[in-house]
Amino acid sequence: MEKIILSTKKELEIYINPVRQQLLGILEKSKEPMTPKMLSDKMNISASSIQHHIGKLLSLGVLELHHTKQINGITAKFYKPTYVVVQIGLEKDDSMTSQREVYLQEKVARTYDGFMAQKKKVLEGLKEKEQINQGMEWQLGDILTGVMHLTGEESKELFKLISGYLETHSTPSSEKSPWEYALILYHAGEDLNE
Repeated sequence: MEKIILSTKKELEIYINPVRQQLLGILEKSKEPMTPKMLSDKMNISASSIQHHIGKLLSLGVLELHHTKQINGITAKFYKPTYVVVQIGLEKDDSMTSQREVYLQEKVARTYDGFMAQKKKVLEGLKEKEQINQGMEWQLGDILTGVMHLTGEESKELFKLISGYLETHSTPSSEKSPWEYALILYHAGEDLNE
């Protein structure tokens, strides 16, 4: 999968903008490309504002024009994400470090909030049907926490497995449903040379 490395302050500010992140999130979860009007209706902001944000995201290469279509004499533009890996420079210690950290905290928190909202919705629906049972991860998802003990080679293998699986399943289709994730894995040993 192609990588986009955000190397300047301007690129990072374009990408981490909350409205643009919401717009990207909607498009990433959509099975079909969307027009600025469709996004405007969904986000409850003006189509011209959506156009502005789309232009900024296009400049980074994280969105692309999928196709155009004549609708009532107007050329509608349909956009989709480019399904790339975006690196925001976590390894850097510069004037944007705190913005990167806030962005990541918000991204993980939004994923958690989405999980909890979906869990509540699914459980309420199942409660009405009296179908709550064990092993519901296939409907709800799950939050797994703990500690693994890995060799250096095993940690490389784990990252390769996860990255490959996520890349293979990053493109939407009509037969698949979007599953949002936030994975945090880190070397927790006191001695990083272990």
